[in-house]
Amino acid sequence: MLDNTIFMGVNAPKPHQRVIGKLMTGFGQLFYKEGKIPYEPFTKTTIDEGKTSPTPDILLFDNQSAQNKVIIEVSTSAGVRKDFAKLVELMNDYGVHEGFVYNYNDETWRKYTLQSGEVRENPSFCDTIGYDLGQFLT
Repeated sequence: MLDNTIFMGVNAPKPHQRVIGKLMTGFGQLFYKEGKIPYEPFTKTTIDEGKTSPTPDILLFDNQSAQNKVIIEVSTSAGVRKDFAKLVELMNDYGVHEGFVYNYNDETWRKYTLQSGEVRENPSFCDTIGYDLGQFLT
């Protein structure tokens, strides 16, 4: 019966899920089919498997070294600032070297690296895998 069911809210509108789907398709093709990137893509996967931890929208994971290499958050214009702050905090807490926030409302990227902080030049280019992430969204 529905009366006894606990509903968990998720804020994942179709445009948000569409972007994740396109990025995962691109990463999946490069990793599983072509072997052109060494990091396996995951969606909504815990950063720290040893305990309850945050789950970025997309995570690129190095299975050989068991390290998180890249995290990506998909956002709206209203949430991009908060999501970028969350991304920076996650990267610092868990040692992830490169992270991105994509704002699907105005089709813009923000990039952060532990080495350089916010990167404003070519913010959709992922140095870790050598691809422009925007190419997966066209």
